[in-house]
Amino acid sequence: MSMEIVLLVISSLMILTNHRYLLFSEAASFSLEYPYPFMTADAQKAAAREYDYIVVGGGTAGCPLAATLSQYYSVLVLERGDSPYGNPDVEDFRGFFKVLGDPKDYPYVAEGFVSEDGVQLARARVLGGGTAINAGFYSRASSEYIREMKWDEKLVNESYEWVEKSIAFKPEKLSTWNSAFKDGLLEAGVLPYNGYTLDHLEGTKTSAAIFDKDGKRHSAADLLQYANPENIVVLLNATASRILFSLASGKLKASGVEFTSSIDGLHYQVPLNPLSVSAEVILSAGSIGSPQLLLLSGIGPRQQLEEMDITTLLDSPFVGKEVQDNPRATAMVESPKPLEFSYSQVVGIFDNSQLDIESDSFFQQINETYTQNVGLLVSKVAFPLSRGELWLKSKDPQDNPHVLYNYYSHPFDLKKCMLSVEVMVNLSMTSSIQEFAFTDNEYSKELQFLGAALPKNQLNVDALAKFCKDTLGTFYHYHGGCQVDLVVDKRYQVKGVHNLRVVDGSIYKDSPGTNPQATIMMLGRYMGIQILQEHMNTLKTFQDPTEKYLHI
Repeated sequence: MSMEIVLLVISSLMILTNHRYLLFSEAASFSLEYPYPFMTADAQKAAAREYDYIVVGGGTAGCPLAATLSQYYSVLVLERGDSPYGNPDVEDFRGFFKVLGDPKDYPYVAEGFVSEDGVQLARARVLGGGTAINAGFYSRASSEYIREMKWDEKLVNESYEWVEKSIAFKPEKLSTWNSAFKDGLLEAGVLPYNGYTLDHLEGTKTSAAIFDKDGKRHSAADLLQYANPENIVVLLNATASRILFSLASGKLKASGVEFTSSIDGLHYQVPLNPLSVSAEVILSAGSIGSPQLLLLSGIGPRQQLEEMDITTLLDSPFVGKEVQDNPRATAMVESPKPLEFSYSQVVGIFDNSQLDIESDSFFQQINETYTQNVGLLVSKVAFPLSRGELWLKSKDPQDNPHVLYNYYSHPFDLKKCMLSVEVMVNLSMTSSIQEFAFTDNEYSKELQFLGAALPKNQLNVDALAKFCKDTLGTFYHYHGGCQVDLVVDKRYQVKGVHNLRVVDGSIYKDSPGTNPQATIMMLGRYMGIQILQEHMNTLKTFQDPTEKYLHI
């Protein structure tokens, strides 16, 4: 069963007519699909009932979380974007180059914004969240990270496996650039070679992607195939504006969510089931969306809320604090040889997992006679110490909040970036990467860079620092803002509030693994089972659900 949606790409004007959603533009059209019977854009119908769980955000964590909870309980997912299915900018792996490169041209799947640091960033606005627009690399967190989070290691592994059976794909072969990149890392001493593995291991390895052998993306939305269709509603084009509360024994208690439909422009309030002992609102709107919604709902630093003329329901001083983004340094190598569009397939992990280097490649037609081929070398500071904050720009939930990441404000981060650039310089000098050098004459070959060139002298600390600052960018791995022990407790329940929890990257102090999407999807599944076990232990009416759920 499916519902077809006709989208005409590029404008943001959307009209509902005869149950078809038209987005007018000057470009080509395509049809979105609603492959699950529980996907809908009918806000009035979705809001006309009560739910045991309301999950705000149908993204990387929200989809597996909702699918798991729906096995025993009624669940509403509120997603501000639309369906990823049938959208070539999402489903074709080459789409991420366009969407992340210029998100303002793709408002139906992403929202571009600039941090207070001046860095161009993007947020997903589509079912599946970041997994619907990212570069696709899939790799687990380290065992050390899992122990630090005090997670149940057995359930973590089972939750990863549940995600991977439909999301993670081993590459059939490496692209031209990724193959040279792998060999170059080994020549440069990023050892050992660990072959193909999903595990986070020091050295060089090949890992999975969420793109299949045909280059089709499989986002977190695919995990909704495991939901109980009788117990779940996924409402699209619905932006949460605030959490609704009541008082229970003098303590705030989440009782529902207010949202706005971008289809009809109307405001709705949807309640939790007051008779359900397990009822909760769960925020899975990401490191930007979850703290923003808490602030809009009156939970946050009192002074900030008063400045925005928002009634303070709970003075929670760390909401929006300790936000973080991993700084990226990038070298763009122009190749004299043809290169394919390629996503990251290989990673080099070194310096006790403090740093990693990835790559991808693309080509672009400059004119009728010239095609430019480009290979990227990108480094990431895995555990930066610089931290920033998020605060409201307005009371409109559609307005992206102010975000300041304070990149390189801690000297440790710049020092680590400089070390990664040293390795990139060594990598660029290997025979594997020198295969992509241009020949100036019969005696001279040299790499040609687009933008900032890698320093030629690794001992020139000023040049290394300048390269880090000149090429500063993002991996889109934002985290923090609802951090454990500051905003939420170790069960991710918001401190001082009943029936309100956060399950997404905003709870993290550090980003997991080389790329966090695997662990955030795992977290959705993991916490779904943990929450079910909590309530079933209380009710003493069901057997331990773990065995059943591992086979869903």
